Amino acid sequence: MMKEEIDTSDLKQGMYVELGDGWLDHPFLRRSFMVKSLSDLEKIQSYLDRVTINLSKSKVKPKAKVETLEVAGDELAKEALIEPVVVITEPNEDAWDEKNTPSAELEAAINSDLPTEAKARQIFQHSSDLMNSVLSQAPTKELINETSHTIQSLAEFVVQDDEVAGKLLSITSHDFYTYTHSVNVGIKSLLIARKILNTSDTALLKELGVGFFLHDIGKSEIDPGILNKPGRLDESEMHIMRTHPQRGVDLLRAADSLTNTAQVITLQHHEKADGSGYPNKLKGDQVHEFAQMCALGDIYDALTSERSYKKGMSIFDALLLMKKQMSHHFDDEIFKRFILLFAEEARKET
Repeated sequence: MMKEEIDTSDLKQGMYVELGDGWLDHPFLRRSFMVKSLSDLEKIQSYLDRVTINLSKSKVKPKAKVETLEVAGDELAKEALIEPVVVITEPNEDAWDEKNTPSAELEAAINSDLPTEAKARQIFQHSSDLMNSVLSQAPTKELINETSHTIQSLAEFVVQDDEVAGKLLSITSHDFYTYTHSVNVGIKSLLIARKILNTSDTALLKELGVGFFLHDIGKSEIDPGILNKPGRLDESEMHIMRTHPQRGVDLLRAADSLTNTAQVITLQHHEKADGSGYPNKLKGDQVHEFAQMCALGDIYDALTSERSYKKGMSIFDALLLMKKQMSHHFDDEIFKRFILLFAEEARKET
């Protein structure tokens, strides 16, 4: 039986679709059927980005074979390792006139009568401004400590409201800069941790938030020419790049007040359960579960973020690719709960 996966933008009336029964539910009672009407076609296109076609039952065939995720998976998985662009901007000194000012402004927004989505976007924008300010300056001991206090307050806001948390999970940025990547990973990893750990321990979640948001701070000491190099890094450049977890830990340790939780996340977020990661090629349960949560948020953001040369992947396609190509990098239970987190939010949206 010949089948082909295509973008729903290429779907035509007369094609026989097989929707399957995977992680994400869909609004159709039947799992497979011929697309006969324009309304069915539009409904599929409004809900799904890709769909499987049964060629033997279709009256209309795709004009050209479309490369499937399974064929393209290796390349897409490699793209997830491409580093975000570093943007150097003038630091906003006013933002740090009073250490707690950013948190006070955010608290006012959270406690207002704004709709849930507006509150979520306030958190996201505030986080982006915060990380842009941090990463555009030399990461001194004082700056790291000030930032950690603000992140702890921010983490408390992120996890205190289930509806706001759900909206935050679906917000994606339209660029792939270091500071927006740090925000995306920080927020998503924090929500992943809350789900997987099934905890409302605010103190722990605040500690995790610091580690998740600052996981890439070591890149501030890497040559921007390497970070922003178009194309793949050569062996010597990759060796330098792979020092950023240790550089990050050194910066956090120099700040004194940060916990081992933030340090282990920063050091291990590129380690993999199969031993193929870096910097120490840890295996299995040697890789801390907190670091694995950060790695999941890191890869998911890399796949779903838009780049100058490609659109971000849909939730479904990103999860499918991660399951097929990367599940062996993580503890089975952690990975399953990660999938369920996004599946549940997708169902709520529909």
